[in-house]
Amino acid sequence: MNDTPSSTSTAASASAPHPRAEEGLTVVTAATSDTGSAVVRALLDSGSAVVAVGRDPERLRPYAERGARTHVSPLDDADRLSAALRGATGAFVMLAPGILPTSTDFQAYQRALIAAQAQAVQEAYRHGSLRRVVTLSGWAANHPDARGPVWGLRRLEEAIDATGVPAVHLRAGSFMENLRADISAIRATGTTGGLVPPDLPLPMITTADVGRVAAEFLRGERAFVPGPVEVAGPADRTLAEATRLIGAAVGADGARYVPRSPGAVRAALIEAGFSTHMAEGVVDMTLDVAEGRIRLLGTGRTITTATTLEQFLATATATA
Repeated sequence: MNDTPSSTSTAASASAPHPRAEEGLTVVTAATSDTGSAVVRALLDSGSAVVAVGRDPERLRPYAERGARTHVSPLDDADRLSAALRGATGAFVMLAPGILPTSTDFQAYQRALIAAQAQAVQEAYRHGSLRRVVTLSGWAANHPDARGPVWGLRRLEEAIDATGVPAVHLRAGSFMENLRADISAIRATGTTGGLVPPDLPLPMITTADVGRVAAEFLRGERAFVPGPVEVAGPADRTLAEATRLIGAAVGADGARYVPRSPGAVRAALIEAGFSTHMAEGVVDMTLDVAEGRIRLLGTGRTITTATTLEQFLATATATA
């Protein structure tokens, strides 16, 4: 998707007829992302009616084969998102993709996604069908000055809240899926590394578990009290532990995690094809984690999920 989002008009969606609410119908945006697909699967597994929204009809096809309705729309097109939400009683919304390597203005991209999704949600709520929304936020939303790719998380929460629709914001911890790059590096070289101290405990969680929690809120299986909800796995884990477990699984028993400087990480990202803007954003975001500005607060509502790091890596290392 281009960095400069397409402009949209609300005329078509405003004049289109709005069907009566279809009880239990849930729309999932970014349905082919890791977390979006987890929400779709959890809803389908429980027998819910689902509209899976994504940009690529071929990637949506597996959901159609499982009985989901599909709707092709980018996340910055308010009209097409409004069409997807007509008649739905629930929605899951998020920002995706989380990184555009060549972007030169990622905040502008996120602003456009936030504005379009909030506009579509507000229209559906105003017409009386939409009753609840779950957003994929993140633990970075606890930090009001979060930088880089996570800049938009709290702003997505605020924009959805401003529509008036009851909304739960899932402030998930560090996704275990982020370890895929470490698996590849350790398999190839026996080492991995980065800016995060190897002994810093991280609230690791799988996207599959976040998807199940989101589906439970959307189906009414959890008390739907609007506001942020922190979500994390069964225990905080360190990257030193993850490195050791990955090494054992891929036959690199001496695997090492090597701390790296901001300059080295920035240079490696640029060499890999990232724009300077995007590389600096990733470094800033990671420093916020490494230096404790991004963290779970442990106050208010917290949900602990079941999948352990060992369970995740047993599958991830077998398929990586």
